[in-house]
Amino acid sequence: MEEFAKIISDYGGTVVLAVLFIIFLFYDRKDRKEKEAHDIEERKAEREANNKLLSELSVSNRNIAESLNLLKTSIDTNTTEFRQHDERAIKQFGNINESLIKIEEKLNK
Repeated sequence: MEEFAKIISDYGGTVVLAVLFIIFLFYDRKDRKEKEAHDIEERKAEREANNKLLSELSVSNRNIAESLNLLKTSIDTNTTEFRQHDERAIKQFGNINESLIKIEEKLNK
């Protein structure tokens, strides 16, 4: 404390305050530059993480699209098979109906 008082008496309060201001300004700028560098690194890491996530989402979307296409193909195939089955069944029922009509005609004679 005595040294501080001696410096103030030797150089004057204004000079000491000016020196303290310059020292404070130097450390403040240094801290800001470090913080800026840190913020830039954080943003870069965040962008890289976002890009990776977007890439994974893109792959996932392609997989979903392929799955949906396979599902649509499967549904179309099943629909076609059901229609073919229905047409065969209708044809068979028609044949059975014709046979029953013939049998009924023979019985009625």
